[in-house]
Amino acid sequence: MLKPSLLASLVASLFAMTAVAEETPTKRMVMTWVAPYAVDKCRNRLNESFGGVGMKDGLTHLALQFWAPTKTGEVERPTKYGAISDATVSTFRDWGNSHGVRVMLCIFNGVDAWDWPLARAAFADHRKEFVDALVAETERLALDGVDVDLEGNGSLDSAKDAFVQFVRELSDRLHAAGKQITVDSFSYKWNAPNQTWWADLLPLVDGLTTMGYDEIGANASDWRSYTAQKAAAGAHASKLLIGMPGDKAQWQKTKADEHLAWVIRDQTVGLSIWDAQLEAPVWRTRSVWEGIAKLRVTK
Repeated sequence: MLKPSLLASLVASLFAMTAVAEETPTKRMVMTWVAPYAVDKCRNRLNESFGGVGMKDGLTHLALQFWAPTKTGEVERPTKYGAISDATVSTFRDWGNSHGVRVMLCIFNGVDAWDWPLARAAFADHRKEFVDALVAETERLALDGVDVDLEGNGSLDSAKDAFVQFVRELSDRLHAAGKQITVDSFSYKWNAPNQTWWADLLPLVDGLTTMGYDEIGANASDWRSYTAQKAAAGAHASKLLIGMPGDKAQWQKTKADEHLAWVIRDQTVGLSIWDAQLEAPVWRTRSVWEGIAKLRVTK
């Protein structure tokens, strides 16, 4: 039998260990995108200092929106806004490596408009080829994973099963290679992929951006509120990234810093900002990036 003094010491040690574990910070995801039509501007912004604090201090993920699918499941870099070379990709990858930011291959289907038939031809009709192509390109360029930004307008729930299976197979391949997968989704029940698909998608991915931007908000009503968005993610809320518009100082009758404060206080969800241009001046301030930096170190 343990002496009372020894027992008390052990109990105190256990309480101390528990307290340390509860206080150990964990990183939340903070993502933005480099748009294909603003490559140089985004690159300059990434290196900018906002009173001694910058995007390097707050971001965890940077998605390069440079790739599109083909109808046969290959991937290509569209040239509508000018050719994007491997060397350009490497500059962003190296920047990410220098600052502890994961750099993602973003596959999108919106060169001219959101072309859902093109996306569906790749992920449904040529799923194996599409998964193979995405994994091969990610590995060839030593990127950290894939951000799936395939969007469609309209009633497209008939494609849900094929899309989820595509994400499942891509997730398995990327995770086996030590890489990550994120998905971008509409914030409610319309279009594709949408919130009604989350229950199937969230277990498969590392992060999911709810793309409400200026249509959702900290103080918005009904499904538009951040609280409702988090509730819809359920047990996987820590994978949810609240999408905010980097070109607006105020939306849903609330200022940008107040929206950001909601995410910081929540201590669960992450943040996505469209896009890395940060066109609204408020997004280029020390106070905002000091706040965003907290997401990397708070629970």
